[in-house]
Amino acid sequence: MKKLFTNCLKFLKKNRILVLVFIIFLFEVFFRFYQMDQRNPFSFDQVDNAWAAKTIIVDHRFPLVGMVAKGNSGIYIGPIYYYLISIFYLLTNLNPIASALFAGVTSIFTFWALFYFVKKLTNSGTAVIAVLINTFISSGIAFDRVQWPVNFIPGISLIIFYLLYKIVTGDAKKIVWLAVATGFMCSIHFTAIFFPIIVLLSLPLFPRNKTTIKYILLSIPVFILFLAPNIIYQLSQKGANGTFANYIGENLHGFHLRRVIQLTHDALIQFNHYLGWQIGEFLKYFALPVFFILYLYKSIKKNKLIFSYLILLWFIVPWFVFSLYKGEISDYYFSANRFIALMVLSYLIYRVFSLKFLLAKILVVVALFIFCIYSFINFLPNAERNGLASQEIAVSAQIKASEKIDWGRGVPSAYIYYYLMRQKGIRVY
Repeated sequence: MKKLFTNCLKFLKKNRILVLVFIIFLFEVFFRFYQMDQRNPFSFDQVDNAWAAKTIIVDHRFPLVGMVAKGNSGIYIGPIYYYLISIFYLLTNLNPIASALFAGVTSIFTFWALFYFVKKLTNSGTAVIAVLINTFISSGIAFDRVQWPVNFIPGISLIIFYLLYKIVTGDAKKIVWLAVATGFMCSIHFTAIFFPIIVLLSLPLFPRNKTTIKYILLSIPVFILFLAPNIIYQLSQKGANGTFANYIGENLHGFHLRRVIQLTHDALIQFNHYLGWQIGEFLKYFALPVFFILYLYKSIKKNKLIFSYLILLWFIVPWFVFSLYKGEISDYYFSANRFIALMVLSYLIYRVFSLKFLLAKILVVVALFIFCIYSFINFLPNAERNGLASQEIAVSAQIKASEKIDWGRGVPSAYIYYYLMRQKGIRVY
């Protein structure tokens, strides 16, 4: 028994980082899966995805495009997301709880992607702090519980960041994987337009040899493969209105410095999620300068300069691209740099923790502990008004009263009515 206890202590000491991360992961699962039917929203976007899954599973019609990228634009994202969520609707026999399950599974992917790639890009300490903050912070929980393509943006964006960093520091083989990640993002959300621009701005830093050219040539068909369904669809819709060219022509107003200045707040808005929306309005403007000073202090190496350059691109490109756009802008349009902002803040916290002063370590540990306790207590009483459970109760009451619910696009009660009637063996719509 004593030997077993000694071996356990040795294991815990040797693998303390993994043990700590696994404990955090247990909280991740709790925060993302607890009371899914009550806390996860089931509204317009989720209903649209549910009908798309029904079209694939029941009607055996397989779409070439996904959701409309922007209302009334005639531009569609790829169909990959529809097929991914169809797997969950198939496994649950079209139960709308599949929406919440998919959001939860996506958050698990996000958790491990965040830890692994932040660890690779910085260090284990920064990675642990990053997953701890993202797991417990209320904005992170709310973000992960909404089932929609945006969930994928921060995680895939971080992967693209890592791949691009590895490429420009000499690993040309990662170019094909970069094409896969970028192609996937282009099939998921329209803000993926940032990534080809970032790649082009990084191209001069690529290794200049035959290996790079070979992998670039290999990556082109891989990237096009992800766009193929959209291309085929657009070619079959030659006479359709609302083409990409028309939409761009109507909504781009050119470069104006005043517009760039106006969007400074939005360019750094992802810091607000972690700093707080009030204090973040002030501190976010200092986060990047302080990071660059500490990161490059005493050690201005090529790899560090490349890393800093890529971080700048992740903020500047979305900022300047949207400064050309005159349409409505939402904060989630900048989700590509969400985890980059988190990595920056986590690195700064880790630097404080790494100081030789014991007091600094104690302050960081106590602050994070209080943050976790507060977040846990704050999480328990919250509930989603548009939760699936309450909507199912309302629809069941209508069915019991022999009331018919007409089909409506994006109407939760319509899909819930379809599902409940299907369970009774009655076909509607």
